[in-house]
Amino acid sequence: MRRSRRRSLLAVATAALTTVLLGLTQLGGAQSAYAATLFSDDFADGDTAGWSKSGGTWSVVADDSPALQQAKADTDNARLFAGTSSWADYAVQARVKALTLPADGAVALLARASGSTTYYRLALLPGNQVRLEAVRSGAATTLGTLSRTVATGAWYTLRIEAAGSTVRGWVDGVQVGSGTGSIAAGRIGVQTRYATARYDDVTVTSGTTTPTTPPTGTPPTTTPPASPTPTPTGTPPATGTVVVAKDGSGTYTSVQAAVNAVPAGNTIGRTIVIRPGTYRELVTIPADKPHLTLVGSTGDARDVVITYDNASGTPKPDGGTYGTSGSASVTIDGSDFTARHLTFANSFDEAAHDYSAEQAVAVLTRADRLVFDNVRFLGNQDTLYHNSANSSTIGRAYFRNCYVEGDVDFIFGRGTGVFDRCEIRSLDRGSSSNNGYVTAPSTMISNPYGFLFVGCTLTTDSAAAQSVHLGRPWHPSGDVNAIGQVVFRDSVLGAHVKDSPWTDMSGFSWRDARFFEYRNSGPGATVTADRPQLTDAQAPTYTAQRYLAGSDGWNPIH
Repeated sequence: MRRSRRRSLLAVATAALTTVLLGLTQLGGAQSAYAATLFSDDFADGDTAGWSKSGGTWSVVADDSPALQQAKADTDNARLFAGTSSWADYAVQARVKALTLPADGAVALLARASGSTTYYRLALLPGNQVRLEAVRSGAATTLGTLSRTVATGAWYTLRIEAAGSTVRGWVDGVQVGSGTGSIAAGRIGVQTRYATARYDDVTVTSGTTTPTTPPTGTPPTTTPPASPTPTPTGTPPATGTVVVAKDGSGTYTSVQAAVNAVPAGNTIGRTIVIRPGTYRELVTIPADKPHLTLVGSTGDARDVVITYDNASGTPKPDGGTYGTSGSASVTIDGSDFTARHLTFANSFDEAAHDYSAEQAVAVLTRADRLVFDNVRFLGNQDTLYHNSANSSTIGRAYFRNCYVEGDVDFIFGRGTGVFDRCEIRSLDRGSSSNNGYVTAPSTMISNPYGFLFVGCTLTTDSAAAQSVHLGRPWHPSGDVNAIGQVVFRDSVLGAHVKDSPWTDMSGFSWRDARFFEYRNSGPGATVTADRPQLTDAQAPTYTAQRYLAGSDGWNPIH
């Protein structure tokens, strides 16, 4: 089957209600068995059907995907509700972005709204604070507070879980607080106070309390470093900026020309600003040119595209073929590299070629301390090759608010990578049963950390339900020490994800790899015997900070 290259940014489709238990999700000392997806809205239909309004100006607007917006900044209590008053035990999760947030403002997610002034509320607040509250007749009681950067224009994943009299709140997988309350049932909602905001990917899953059951699988016994105190990334401040523009209005007309102009042995921060356009060129960041930043000038990642179309099987002019690594449109060997607001792509057309090897890499990383912020990675097979300089070296990368698409093994390699609040989109290969594999890690056994997906949304363009694997273990050249490590946590998984999402590769069993999940939701988050889950006690070992800290305490997370 040839693979579809459609790249629509629709989020997870609304899942049908089912009476089959979807498994166990940890909740304190007990576990909550989420039995069904009660409600889901990605606003792809362009309207607010299914919601009831109370104040404010609500509409669906275009974002990276369609999103719900509240645009009236002078309203002290704008709310939108969904669901029924009979909902009791459930979890509600949504992506939330404050557009304006004045000193008296708030942007919130609501649970168990038994009336217009009685509910549980998880709110983003000015002063870098997130707060979980019980609100009764308009009077708020604080259940928990977390100091966390709250920036306008940034997406955050808020989640409230209510089971019996217990309520808990999370922001981007970090617990804000918990407490007990007497609000027994009610709808879900979104709310602003003297603020404007956008909401997307709202999902409600039901649950009931069950006895604690041991999780499937046991994580590795390697003891990771303690959580570090947040520190700067170590990248020197930018002291040189040049502009790339195809029309000749900048310093250079190609990205590689700007990179070439950086002196070897660079020790200062240098920024390359790229104006809108499609740059069909191969780009390499050499190892002796660290501390570089590439940034799209408009802030919209779609406006600046760096692409080429080599595949593994593409013939080289001097004979032979490029191979997987050689197919990369962009290769990053220089450490302390940052990319913001742009697109990296491999535009190889599979339908127009009949190569025996059609791996086509958009980005190959072999360096350390890399940051990708609002970056799109486009391709089909082997889109993002996150590797390291050699098998004894760890290469770390932080992917924040990014978009990655592909079909076969499209996030792979031995690198240590955190995907924070990203959309991971599986393309349709035209199969009813196998539309590919999201990950193919080759993490070395000496490294406790491979790929972490936290607060992400796994979507598809049109792949069939139950047709996509979360991953399979890659052993390059049969290396028995490449024991892949992946965790999906606090993420929303679409219906395309298989109930048994891990599979073998090249004779190596997935059960020997280090594959785990934790607190995922959505129609693809069914917990079965083939889905190892972290326990609440194990989960703090697998956070973004732990993955990226290394020996130097690197912490780029924001």
